[in-house]
Amino acid sequence: MAASIVFDDSLWPLLVSRFEGQVSDEAYEEYLLQGSLYLRRGEPYVSVLDTARLSLPTVRQRQRQFEWMRQHERPMRELLLGCAFIITSPLIRLTMSTVFHVMPMPTPYVAVQDMARAVTWATARLRDAGHAEAAAGILERLHL
Repeated sequence: MAASIVFDDSLWPLLVSRFEGQVSDEAYEEYLLQGSLYLRRGEPYVSVLDTARLSLPTVRQRQRQFEWMRQHERPMRELLLGCAFIITSPLIRLTMSTVFHVMPMPTPYVAVQDMARAVTWATARLRDAGHAEAAAGILERLHL
């Protein structure tokens, strides 16, 4: 399996990020940079992070995630309406719980088993924030 992080913003304001394999520290830095660019748009959005095929992040990647979250806490709180994590690995779930215990997410989040549940939760966050039309459009395009 080739390691990668792929962004899909074709259903904006829904951002889907798919992680596969053990990504390099360089690829992880690119992921963080891209995350910063989405926040710089200044538009509210929701995020689904599909970690079903992710290998455990390196210590360096976890450290960088902490730093990035500290640096971007305010725009995340203001613009990121919620994050749905697709997690099928108990080890990834434990790692995420540990990370968020040390550095709590500044936005609502949920851990689910599949894309349908993740998108349903994320679009509910959009709807609750006054973006019902965008939420309905996403659900319609995904046939949910």
